[in-house]
Amino acid sequence: MVYRKTKYANIAVALLFLVLSTNFLIYQSTVLEYFSVQLNTGTVVGSLIDLAIIVPLLMIAAFKLSIKQTIGIMVAGLVIARLLIPSELFTPFTGILYTGIIIEALLVVAEIALLFLVIRKIPEIRLQMNEGALYGLLPSVEKVVTKNILIRVLMSEFLMIYYAFFTWKKKAPHHEGVVTMHKKNSAVAFHLMLIHAILIETIGLHWWLHDKSTVLSIILLILNIYSVIFFMAEIQIMKLHPMEVKNGKMYISQGLTMRIIVPLNLIKEVDWGAKVPNKNTVQFAYKDFETVEPDAVIYLSKPVETTIFMGLKKSVSEFAIRIDEPEQLKLFLSNRDEPNSLT
Repeated sequence: MVYRKTKYANIAVALLFLVLSTNFLIYQSTVLEYFSVQLNTGTVVGSLIDLAIIVPLLMIAAFKLSIKQTIGIMVAGLVIARLLIPSELFTPFTGILYTGIIIEALLVVAEIALLFLVIRKIPEIRLQMNEGALYGLLPSVEKVVTKNILIRVLMSEFLMIYYAFFTWKKKAPHHEGVVTMHKKNSAVAFHLMLIHAILIETIGLHWWLHDKSTVLSIILLILNIYSVIFFMAEIQIMKLHPMEVKNGKMYISQGLTMRIIVPLNLIKEVDWGAKVPNKNTVQFAYKDFETVEPDAVIYLSKPVETTIFMGLKKSVSEFAIRIDEPEQLKLFLSNRDEPNSLT
């Protein structure tokens, strides 16, 4: 879900919180006793309208949602209603809940079928991958199978597992068009520190929580394992995928969270040493222990699609970049119009 950065989105989030909190409070016995409120069928109908219709509409106002996401939120609202509303009051509306669950189940089955289709077409997908796994997997799957959002998410998770566990013997590219982005900062150390912190927190907090709440401790353990795998993959990608200029294109990645392929002929202007124009400008700069400034802001003659977290797409017409050797990149870009330059 992408947040809509408008004043209406902020109002929608405030109303969303109000709707959810009031529906939660109205079914608490202490609240009913304090206000001497008697629950009836009208109250249940109001809650169903709030949770299955009003909440999705507010979510649409606050976030950019697909149709499937909207249906999922509607079904989730019905499930929440079932958990909140006493059984004797909800019984006449059980059919609505089951209908919603069946619709959602059919959507899930359809998307699982797409996943099996991806597995069946792996040979075709591999033939389409001319750019390597990081840059080529998602475009190849979209071209051969589908642009379905669930498939994009699953392929992104596959990339995480692949880089975390199966790339240790691979070597980074080495040619005149390579400029590293991680050697003159503390990005690797920063990620290793995060991994160590998660491991220490897992050992201590997990065993303490296990006696308090087994379910919560298991959820926390799963999230921490996922985080460690994610940061392992990030370290491998920053080592194996420096910025590259080759075949008339610039390849830039920032771990699993962002990557872009920019044709050199679309670069309109390079502003060296400039500040980031605005907060929405995409920045390719690895996290460090201190705030870092970009070496350049690159402006494009027309928007280029960048892939962000979980395989989502975003069109950008400008982006900032920080690299280890700015002079080397400056040389590449100054010669980009020459016919034989890094092609």
